[in-house]
Amino acid sequence: MADVTLRHVYKVYDGGVRAVNDFDLDIKDKEFVVFVGPSGCGKSTTLRMIAGLEEITAGQLFIDGELMNEVEPKNRDIAMVFQSYALYPHMTVYENMAFGLKLRHTPKDEIDRRVKAAAEILEISELLSRKPKALSGGQRQRVALGRTIVRNPKVFLLDEPLSNLDAKLRVSMRSEITKLHEKLETTFIYVTHDQTEAMTMGNRIVVMKDGFIQQADTPITLFEDPCNLFVATFLGSPQMNIIDAELFMDGKTLKAKLNDCDDLIVSFPDIKAKQLADKKYIGGKVLLGIRPEHVRPNAGNLKTYVDVVEHLGDESILYTKMENRKDQFIIKMPFNSKIHANESISVEFNMDHVYLFDCDTHKAIMGIPNEDEIPVTIHKNMITIGEQELTLSDEFVSHLLDSAFDKEVHLAIKPDYVTLEEVPNSLKIEAKLEFVEQKTDYQALYFSIKGIEGYFAMKIRNEEQIKLGSKVNLYLPYLRLTVYDEDHNKAFSREVVHENRGVANVVNKNGMTIIRVGDSTLAYPDNGQYPDGQYDIIFKQDKLMTIFSKKLLKKGYENPEMDEPRNRIKVSAYDEDVLGDKLLTYVEVKGFDNYASFVVNNNFSVYKMPKFELFVPADGFILEPRN
Repeated sequence: MADVTLRHVYKVYDGGVRAVNDFDLDIKDKEFVVFVGPSGCGKSTTLRMIAGLEEITAGQLFIDGELMNEVEPKNRDIAMVFQSYALYPHMTVYENMAFGLKLRHTPKDEIDRRVKAAAEILEISELLSRKPKALSGGQRQRVALGRTIVRNPKVFLLDEPLSNLDAKLRVSMRSEITKLHEKLETTFIYVTHDQTEAMTMGNRIVVMKDGFIQQADTPITLFEDPCNLFVATFLGSPQMNIIDAELFMDGKTLKAKLNDCDDLIVSFPDIKAKQLADKKYIGGKVLLGIRPEHVRPNAGNLKTYVDVVEHLGDESILYTKMENRKDQFIIKMPFNSKIHANESISVEFNMDHVYLFDCDTHKAIMGIPNEDEIPVTIHKNMITIGEQELTLSDEFVSHLLDSAFDKEVHLAIKPDYVTLEEVPNSLKIEAKLEFVEQKTDYQALYFSIKGIEGYFAMKIRNEEQIKLGSKVNLYLPYLRLTVYDEDHNKAFSREVVHENRGVANVVNKNGMTIIRVGDSTLAYPDNGQYPDGQYDIIFKQDKLMTIFSKKLLKKGYENPEMDEPRNRIKVSAYDEDVLGDKLLTYVEVKGFDNYASFVVNNNFSVYKMPKFELFVPADGFILEPRN
């Protein structure tokens, strides 16, 4: 077995630069997973953390269920192939492949057996006596692969191994690595910025941007059901056309007006209209996406003007202009010599393959979502979901922030993790199946929950069957649930959230109430509420504000406006969670038995500034007499 599990992994470099944020992924044994994204998105950094070449700032890495955070790279039973071949020029191919085994004091006959077996797999047996300078680029890359194969590792890590090869060799080596994965039957994790490599090689693709996972799914599902605008436009060549649109109802038919033009109207099929995430979008602006291959020329009534025609042998690419649109509208079609530049044509959209995105969040708002989000109310350990009142597990509640309680928030889970079969440690909700959409890789099931508008979606295998109108129980594993507050900041912590409670000594003097907490002193006008003595002080989680030094202010940090800037506590931070626009800091406060958790503005990193101060407003704490 060679499962690889990353749980809420972060990488923050000196200076507070966040390279990887909340990376959470399960990689199954024998799976071929590809990390893809633009330069600087964190894909190679993540691979190096798995290898042990980069230290994990926060989170956990497991290989075969064993925690690897502190395990040396040589003891992780992984092998890595780098972008550069890194072959020893003075050694033969045989010696290069055998070198790692010699360092591990492997018997000579075993080394010989492994090297020759690997060479046979890679079809380089006749090259064993040559030195690297006598090899082509493709042959050198095979040797680099062979050097890892001989070790029989649990996991292969490949960091852009084909980037130094020419286009023809890249194509042939892609298929060679895919066949190698099938022969070895072990786990491959592959990094590339090339979407073609990702789409043709991976069983599953992880699309990254700015250190965050955007979407992780099969190549077909990513192409058919992108979760947001970035994924939609990153995959596919030419990329998806994105058009400004306004949704409206014409009788019972959902329609969209394109580019604010009354003569550019498209109608949605009923099955697509049902998949609109929220009726609030009707009458509002959205972004409509259509891939170039899903536009049919010389059909329909949408007018475009052809600017440029590219004939590429078996296909033609048309670059056209559409009314009120600055960007080119691209059409991809089988070769057609009858369409020329500088002429007007009519086109028709395949409306079964149209996508809608929110103008602000850029999330997909039609079809199966990246995350199901349902409005709920949580009070203590009870959750109200529509007309259902359910009990939450104590473990789940212990990770909720104060912003999750006693107001409408959103419970969220990816559709992949919802099951129809009972699983341990899960929340059970009742739902009714309303409609089904057949996808290439799976069936998308859309449920209604009594008392809640919109739908709740999940995925099942194509061979499974469930009848429309069926009332079922859906099981939501607590491990996969999260909560978003009213501002759509995460209201769920990966650490247990303790009450911010400590010991305070109160003295009233000269019309002021002086509160001493550890090595910090607070002072407020005496209102006679707290006589001299010792109290428990409970700091509110989201009321305190960060204070920065003059040096940091010069670097662009902003201090909050405050009446009493002297009222501050000193803290020493050891970790953080990015919640969105907010940052959850885990800090030590003198006088507190447990670490405290404070939600502050996400304009700095505790890794850059582990010691700082928090301003405490008069309504930022509660004092309780000690028992």
